[in-house]
Amino acid sequence: MNKYYSMLFALIWVHPNPLNAQAAVEYTLEFKASANGLSATAERSFKIITNQTYQLTNSLQASIGGQIISNIEQVSVLTANTKGFTPISYSNTQTGVIAKKQVINYDRDNMIAISSEDDESWAISLTAETYDELSHQLALRQSFIENSPKLKFEVIDDNEIEIYHYQVLGKEKISTPLGNFNSTKLGRIREKDENTNTIFWLANDWEFLLIRMEQTNSGLTTVLELSHGMVSGQELEPL
Repeated sequence: MNKYYSMLFALIWVHPNPLNAQAAVEYTLEFKASANGLSATAERSFKIITNQTYQLTNSLQASIGGQIISNIEQVSVLTANTKGFTPISYSNTQTGVIAKKQVINYDRDNMIAISSEDDESWAISLTAETYDELSHQLALRQSFIENSPKLKFEVIDDNEIEIYHYQVLGKEKISTPLGNFNSTKLGRIREKDENTNTIFWLANDWEFLLIRMEQTNSGLTTVLELSHGMVSGQELEPL
């Protein structure tokens, strides 16, 4: 069951504007999740390390019957310039029923990344727009803010580059535990033989932060919903 939450919390996003360090704001978001008897809480935070460096952190704790079965934490460290965010490093640490450690270090001078998982490592050639699971979400969100959605991304997946491809499914008002929001509905396009379907809703009035996600995998449906948020010291407000 743990793998579904790993997929789930990797989709949580909301980011300050990377084009101007003065416009970047710190925030903390909280989510509730459920899947066939499992419950989880997730949190995403964005911190300004310096006026050129930022840290985005996802954490998730899954439990069943009150028993914690998994803790997951993803961290991306990034810089920002006039073209957007550039990842410096990424890590994904899982403990509990399944233990896993993944690290990516970017060498932009030589245009390679060293991707490591447990005792294995690989050198991967980079382009100017190669990302990891978290940093590509910033690029996706920024493209919506600029009203020119980019829907394909090169994402490092262990020892290779995978293309993450999205599509816009429309706009609708969506309900969450926090309240109602105007949203843009997106889906991830996958190969026909993949038995996974992922749909998520981004808040139009809050710079396209995630407010709801549904993922179905082999008959198991996981639902993630925004429950609370603080941005620049102010609480998120629904319609």
